[in-house]
Amino acid sequence: MSRFAIRFILGTGLMVALMAVAGCAGVRQLDTGTQPGAASAELFVPYQFQVQAIDGTVLRENFYTFDGRDQTLRLAPGEHELVLRYFDLIQNNEDRTDDYARVLSEPITVSFTARANSQYAVTGDRPATPSAGEAFAANPTLTIENRASGDTVSGDVAVAEPEIETIRRGNTVFAPVGKTPAASADAPQPAPENAPPQSLQMLKYWWNTASQAERDRFEAWRKQSAQ
Repeated sequence: MSRFAIRFILGTGLMVALMAVAGCAGVRQLDTGTQPGAASAELFVPYQFQVQAIDGTVLRENFYTFDGRDQTLRLAPGEHELVLRYFDLIQNNEDRTDDYARVLSEPITVSFTARANSQYAVTGDRPATPSAGEAFAANPTLTIENRASGDTVSGDVAVAEPEIETIRRGNTVFAPVGKTPAASADAPQPAPENAPPQSLQMLKYWWNTASQAERDRFEAWRKQSAQ
């Protein structure tokens, strides 16, 4: 068995193990400022829908890393506006150079009404392929339901248009929420209209932002492609 094959098997096993650990990491309790003892409702959000903000309060500012934990929020009764990001790891059988695709949507806004002493949950599809995940991220279908009755309590779903020119590596967007990525000496600069791609500059940028594991995988792919 070749060294590349052994590395591929080990890398695949490590990724599967990390996903299993992430999926069993429990539930994050998100602080929404609800006073202890006050009348409240509970909202369950599965991990593939990461909470960005609730009622204008930002709970997660960036999405550089994947978090496989579900979330719960304790809310005061009444009208609420929830902002989510669809963010999932999907087994990638479409590209043999990567085991999993990371798919991240733009901010998704949905309003709903909560009643005291009730439990609610965000529900939505789970795409099985990276291409289906990308389509879902662009036009997500989700609802917020009362867990006891199954009734839908949410309204229309809106997906934000990109406000900044995001940086993408594969299927994952790497950019702080609502902030323009800081410029650096190796970051690609805007090219004049009709100018050719700055390939060397882009290669240097991706190399400098890649993890060591990603660099090792790239080197293995480059050597294999050169044969």
